[in-house]
Amino acid sequence: MKKLLFIFFLTAAFTFTKANNIQISNVSVVPANSTIKFDVSWDNGWRSSILNNWDAAWVFIKYKDEYNEWVNLTLNTTGNTIPAGFSSNALFNGIYLYRSTAGSGTTTISNVEIGIPAQQATGIYDIKVFALEMVYIPQASFFVGDYISGAGVFSGNPAAYNVPASVFTEGNGNGIYDPLIVPSGGYLALPTNFPKGYGAFYVMKYELSQGAYRDFLNTLTYDQQVNHTIAVPTSAIGTGALVAIPGTNRNYLEVKTSGIITGSFIPAEYGCDANNNNMYDEAGDGEWVACNYLNWPDMAAYLGWAGLRPITELEYEKAARGIQLPVAGEYAWGSAFAGSSIAILSNPNQNAEIVSNAAVSVGNANYNLTYPNSPFNGPLRNGIYATTTSTRVSSGSGFYGVMELSGNLIERVICTANGAGFSAITNLYGLNVNGYVSVTPADGWPGAVAASAYLVNGTQNAIGLIDRGGSWNSTNTFLKTSYRVASLLTNTPAVVRDAFHGCRGGKTAP
Repeated sequence: MKKLLFIFFLTAAFTFTKANNIQISNVSVVPANSTIKFDVSWDNGWRSSILNNWDAAWVFIKYKDEYNEWVNLTLNTTGNTIPAGFSSNALFNGIYLYRSTAGSGTTTISNVEIGIPAQQATGIYDIKVFALEMVYIPQASFFVGDYISGAGVFSGNPAAYNVPASVFTEGNGNGIYDPLIVPSGGYLALPTNFPKGYGAFYVMKYELSQGAYRDFLNTLTYDQQVNHTIAVPTSAIGTGALVAIPGTNRNYLEVKTSGIITGSFIPAEYGCDANNNNMYDEAGDGEWVACNYLNWPDMAAYLGWAGLRPITELEYEKAARGIQLPVAGEYAWGSAFAGSSIAILSNPNQNAEIVSNAAVSVGNANYNLTYPNSPFNGPLRNGIYATTTSTRVSSGSGFYGVMELSGNLIERVICTANGAGFSAITNLYGLNVNGYVSVTPADGWPGAVAASAYLVNGTQNAIGLIDRGGSWNSTNTFLKTSYRVASLLTNTPAVVRDAFHGCRGGKTAP
């Protein structure tokens, strides 16, 4: 009998205001149409006619093959049924679903039918449907740098930063003057296809949640899990997946069911257990908290698995600043002022987790002056400062509605200083047998620099990464939109897991 499973990535839900949880429900297969049918909904959705900007569900599907392994389900790009009032962009590895007219509030799209291969529609495969909330960043000119936030900031006269309609910056085609290259401030030619931010792209609305990383781990084979956790899958129930002592700095991922290697290699099952009662994935178990302790190979693998890619630091600045003029010392919410009171959490570890003493007139972020006292010192729930009455400033949002670009967890992005070696930063899909993204230099991913065996596997240098946005333990300087003096990861495999790095990716718009 065919089994149908649905996975919903719960992100930024709250009880007292609108929730941002995206959910897939009512999954079924329609063999006669060779389609998979489902409903998708999320709260705090929007489409802006003024900015030509919207949020979308990125839906992708996995199925269990004849080897009992979860693999990518290739979608048909035609023959889809999308209800009136909504639009879609269907790709082979997923589909975007979003409003077709301006509006805001809860988004519910019922009876979506997506074409899938006939053998999956009529076979006996287990199927999982996944969804992530994304934000569409439209094609537009924008500015880079605020000319004061650190020695490495893109600097100069703000008028020089206006991006012309068909090229990137500073009136000279595909290049940029970058203070981090040698000689300092020298001109760097970027490949034509390097994502410079001018072109339209999608970016994850939130940092990756612990529930989402759990669901990723639970589709991997035993050997793949080994490379994306700190303990072997055969470890005892309750063993931390990413940190030795579960709960450290709010990472709650644990072994829920131990893997088996006797006779055959059976992967572990992972779950969240914030209340440490060995009852997993309960309402108070923290799956909505942003996921820390992810190294670069973990991040790259998740993005490849989900059909996404890393974003560049130019895309990061555009997502934060939008089309506005730079403000000296600004954060992602567009002002240079941030709240500084220690956060008091209500409903900790639940999808209703909120900061009860959030600032009203200045920007809110989770950083070294505001993170809650122990045991809640660490990342907060995604989208925690957004409410039905919040503004861009009080919610801590970027210009287009992307959350936590300043604070919470550090954004690993691709640096222009090494961009001459990259091209299009290809959207990838799927993992190799070891659970890594297989890339070539032409794909433009950091790590694809060796002469052979192009694997983002932790043994090769992750040349080209830079940290942006700061974390829950950063000083406010690191939270600034234009600050880029953080160490370039040019001579390290970036395999160390720490409490401050998470995961956010994007995708070039179709």
